Amino acid sequence: MPQVIGIFTALFKKEGYTIDLFDCTFYQDIDINSNQERVVNRNVRAYSTEDWNRKKGSKSKLGIKEDFVKKVQDFKPDLILVSVVESTYFLAMKLLNSVPLKDRKYKTLFGGVFATFATDKLIKNEQVDYVCRGEGEDAVVEMCRKLCNGDRIDNVKNFTLKANGQIFKNPLRPALDLNTVPIPDWDLFDPGSIYRAMQGKIWRTIGLETQRGCPYTCTYCNSPSNNAVYKSDGNRIFHRKKSIARIKEELDFLVKKYNPDLIFMVVDTFLAMSHREFDEFKEMYMDYKIPFWMNTRAETITEYRAASLEEMNLFRMNVGIEHGNFEYRKKYLKRNVSDELQIKAFEMIADKKYTSCANSMIGMPDETRELIFDTIKFVRKLPKNIEATGAFIFTPFHGIPLRELAIQKGYIKEDAIASISSSAHRSMLTMPTISKEEISGLARVYSFYVKFPENRWDEIKIAEKSDKEGNAMFKKLGEEFDKKASQTHELKEQVLMQIDDLHS
Repeated sequence: MPQVIGIFTALFKKEGYTIDLFDCTFYQDIDINSNQERVVNRNVRAYSTEDWNRKKGSKSKLGIKEDFVKKVQDFKPDLILVSVVESTYFLAMKLLNSVPLKDRKYKTLFGGVFATFATDKLIKNEQVDYVCRGEGEDAVVEMCRKLCNGDRIDNVKNFTLKANGQIFKNPLRPALDLNTVPIPDWDLFDPGSIYRAMQGKIWRTIGLETQRGCPYTCTYCNSPSNNAVYKSDGNRIFHRKKSIARIKEELDFLVKKYNPDLIFMVVDTFLAMSHREFDEFKEMYMDYKIPFWMNTRAETITEYRAASLEEMNLFRMNVGIEHGNFEYRKKYLKRNVSDELQIKAFEMIADKKYTSCANSMIGMPDETRELIFDTIKFVRKLPKNIEATGAFIFTPFHGIPLRELAIQKGYIKEDAIASISSSAHRSMLTMPTISKEEISGLARVYSFYVKFPENRWDEIKIAEKSDKEGNAMFKKLGEEFDKKASQTHELKEQVLMQIDDLHS
């Protein structure tokens, strides 16, 4: 359940507005099967759909456009807030365009990362009345109060809007004090929305935001751009942290209300904290010890932290490698971290109870097949019980520096917008160094290249192709991969049980 929807629900309830939600989660008539594709490609463990359906209790739906129109006709909104990432923009347009003209008695406000970095594109759309750049908590409340009072809204900071044939683009207000942001309220969601698949099981999962932004400068991420925009326009650093006291208050509330099995740390780099901050968090979290999931970087891992996270009951740690060639990583991704440091970090976490995963991307600007295999070969050097989560295909989202490089080199057009299907299944870049089809094929069999011995690589190359021969080979290798993975998981469970017995 998205943080932003929960935060705005809490804000609007406090202000006394009548609110409702149209949630696309359970609709089958959306081209969004990337999670299932990752299961098929052995990037993540398969889970029981029977267990999923039993726990979430919500049936899949059809007729997303018809249901949206009915929601508008029944609820009769004055304002529709549309929270979009770039890949869901076209879905938002599809829904808004389905409403008959006679029912369009509302204004629309778009917000989110895409709205922040593609403001000029969005405001030109006839379905978009207002666009919020940056954080919306204070800005949206101010705008709604002014709308209710009949006051002018063309001077509300963070907003770009159309009025009287003109476009008004206002500057950003300073970044928020995160300790003042309301605790999320997800009561508008279907109860089944709390369930999430992770490591082959279904969990009651809530998100917890401990920081916002990131101190690093990776060129495939929008956080550096947020830092730059807020420094120049908002006169404040975008990367901020909540106090330990506030995190504890939030945990107490959310645990009591939602009773989660798993906590999803909604943070770019969770361990981007000082030793003192880490110790304070550890001391606080030891009172909960609810299994949790988080992202981090190799530079943030130490022997002490690796062991402490096990004590805190960490469930899964994802560590971004992104690319296995140091020179490419340094020049293109602005990740000046050595191979040796990364391998050492993975060695520190390899023997722990929690699952450790290595994240990679392929299909970035100027990549070749050889460079992609540098990443494969690097991941193969990691301890054998580190999971490789497959390879994400690079998507040139608005607001990331690598997008600008791709535009400069002519690999995409300036007006290109990622869709759900383009960002999940296929490269958007047209490059002379490697074809879109080859990138898709390598993503499909990436886990095989990482886990099978090199003398099987000729077979794996056949499976890159989505033809009769390739699909047959993919099926054969997949069955073998599943059998070995199952044996590995069983062995790990046995080892962990033996360790527990020794501790006892």
